[in-house]
Amino acid sequence: MKVLLLSISDRIGGAAIGAYRLHRSLRSAGIDSHMLVLYKSTADPTVHRLATQLDFVARARRKLAERRHKHRLRDNPRLPESDHWSLNQFDYPVAAAINRFSADTVHLHWVGDNFLPISQLPQINAPLVCSLRDNWFFTGGCHYPGGCTRFRHGCGDCPQLLSGGANDLSAQVFRHKQRAYAEADITVVALGDWIASRAGESALLGAARIEIIGNAIDGGIFKPLDRAQARHALNLPQDKRLLLFGALGGTSDKRKGFVHLRAALANLDAEAGIELVVFGADQPEALELSLPLHQVGRLADELSMSLLYSACDVFVLPSLQDTSPKTVMEALACGTPCVAFSGSGAADMIRQRGNGYLARLPDSDDLRAGILWTLAQSWDRAALHDEIIARYGEAHIARQHIQLYQSLI
Repeated sequence: MKVLLLSISDRIGGAAIGAYRLHRSLRSAGIDSHMLVLYKSTADPTVHRLATQLDFVARARRKLAERRHKHRLRDNPRLPESDHWSLNQFDYPVAAAINRFSADTVHLHWVGDNFLPISQLPQINAPLVCSLRDNWFFTGGCHYPGGCTRFRHGCGDCPQLLSGGANDLSAQVFRHKQRAYAEADITVVALGDWIASRAGESALLGAARIEIIGNAIDGGIFKPLDRAQARHALNLPQDKRLLLFGALGGTSDKRKGFVHLRAALANLDAEAGIELVVFGADQPEALELSLPLHQVGRLADELSMSLLYSACDVFVLPSLQDTSPKTVMEALACGTPCVAFSGSGAADMIRQRGNGYLARLPDSDDLRAGILWTLAQSWDRAALHDEIIARYGEAHIARQHIQLYQSLI
């Protein structure tokens, strides 16, 4: 069986890392898996950069389509707090490059920013599997709609666009997807119950086959390491209770909820020995916290991340919406309990008072209570690891995908 995974990158961002982990696990299971990406970061020869698969004319058309995509977004300004948008309305012959791989199944991951134009979907000569790494596949352009539920019936009058109307940009993209999906053979993979329920409610994917299969994680890398040695390696204090927070753009991205974490931590300075560790930023940031702060920057390799999770007592993810946060999975695999808000993808992995705490969304006081409760418990780190690996270990997740692919071909 030959499978082709499409992702804008193999390592840049959480969605890309999730796609690459699946690719790696499929190959370990004996599947002839390949990836097609726009931006290649690994040296893996089974990951193919799109530019090498296009001739000169096709590359020129892709560049033109990319410029038109950016201009269309620029000409339709959004509210400052709006999340990322992709339109994928501008055509270039990527389906021809995909078809040359002669894959039995083509698996789509994060393909926004016009990497895979919507109109190309019906031209792909293989069953399509679509992993919902955010909400984009069933919206009119936004990757996270916040509290908006227009995706249930058809977009338009978008609350994120400054100039709306029934036939605004979101409505146009929605209809574009509707036409393409009607002609394409699409099966949906939801990474958890939360995103599956949203897809099932949507007008675009509600009638599609939806399978729930989580992200994969390597339990041999993400595992409990000696806490004292991990703290020594990262130059973190040995005698403090360390909270961990981090994400790509985590302190500036409103959806990541750092403002709620800051509010939750406002009165913790009286709690003896609690300090905050932050990762993910390229440069140190002025975060104006009352707690002592350790900024470790961006850690590029998985072993360093495993050290960091193992060094800390609790991982806190205050995201308002997240499809299936790999940071929660990674922290639990390293034996570190997690605190997050309910009503998002983190709830698929955190058992209330079982391996962490789910606070009411978006209640900063309850988030604080959850942090203090979690710090007060004694945790069996090996048991936390074993539980999450039993659900999301690479071999298990690969088997689930292989069974799905076989059912389609």
